[in-house]
Amino acid sequence: MDLEEHTLEAAGERCEECGAKLTPEELKVVMESGGPTLCAIHATDVLPLEEEAAEDETA
Repeated sequence: MDLEEHTLEAAGERCEECGAKLTPEELKVVMESGGPTLCAIHATDVLPLEEEAAEDETA
């Protein structure tokens, strides 16, 4: 059984949604969070869904 923590060592240079080239700041966020590879615009679309899931779990 593999229990070792997995980290993202490389990320694509382009947003998975729109294909825009990511800025160095966006790449840093992707690397720290472990993905997905999204530009700042599309990353904000994902965050509310994660927050809603967390709220559902606490209810």
